[in-house]
Amino acid sequence: MNPKRFIVVPASAAVLAAAQGAWALDVPGSVVDPAWLNDNLDEVAVLQIAGGEKAFQMAPKYETVKGKKVVSVVAGHVPGAQYVDWSAVRVDRDMDGKKVGKMIPTKEAFETFVRALGVDEGEAVVIVPAGLSDSDFTKAARLYWQMKYYGHDNMALLDGGLANWLAAGFDAETGKPEAVEGDWSASDEREEIMATYAEVREAADNPGSVELLDARPHNQYMGVFSKSKEVPGHLPGASNIPPELLVRADGAAANFLPASSYESVMEFKDIDTDEPMITYCNSGNLAAGLWFVASEILGNDSVKLYDGSMKEYGMYAAEGAESANPAKVY
Repeated sequence: MNPKRFIVVPASAAVLAAAQGAWALDVPGSVVDPAWLNDNLDEVAVLQIAGGEKAFQMAPKYETVKGKKVVSVVAGHVPGAQYVDWSAVRVDRDMDGKKVGKMIPTKEAFETFVRALGVDEGEAVVIVPAGLSDSDFTKAARLYWQMKYYGHDNMALLDGGLANWLAAGFDAETGKPEAVEGDWSASDEREEIMATYAEVREAADNPGSVELLDARPHNQYMGVFSKSKEVPGHLPGASNIPPELLVRADGAAANFLPASSYESVMEFKDIDTDEPMITYCNSGNLAAGLWFVASEILGNDSVKLYDGSMKEYGMYAAEGAESANPAKVY
């Protein structure tokens, strides 16, 4: 394990080092706080995946509560941030003759996508969620995972997102800044962080060989609620860590927990945080949040995300490759 990856660094401890290419700044860890980001705004590419484009461009609203100014509507953006359209982050892909939705784009398509956001090769990147809920965090973690899959390491998530930025007293910009196309390039795929259907099937057929972590709400894990193309219930031997356990409400924002708290959750679930893991959900979004915690915060280098998740798994089940009987997958 390498818990040092999880460092929320205050402004007084900003880390300057020789980065890739011509960039002088390396992010200090996988998570940074608003003060650090404010001190380094001129040296990072800020990608905000928070709410819709309308909210991105409008001003936040405040009210006075017991003599204190508080945020009542989280809106606007971190100065200089580029708006990331969540609907464009994932695409339909042909996987072994099956059309699977909400998958990671091809290398070429994703490179074009990131360049259009103005990101340069080796540049420090901070991804900003809205910061109001666990679902905001998992979207940011999904973008992070995709960028890492295609080779980018110099990046972090903003703890508590835009909500925490505003609560810390920093200003938000309105409007939509134009992006100058960057020269970011995607590397060869990092297969060590993506699980295939074959790998998941092998793990499901041999419970205990790999830690299968189900990142969905408990009702979906238990098969009480499922979507039409998904196998009800969960994979054999899978442990459930629902998304609400990944962040906590800390005043006006949903912030990360200390690494020790995540370790306690894993221990309670009898999960060995040093063993190989595969995270999954319905479509690979919630799984990204759990992957981020296990890989980037707890430092397990053997964590894979199953991009197709239960959506793809259910397609094989419909063909008889797996039983769709909930009793078989509980």
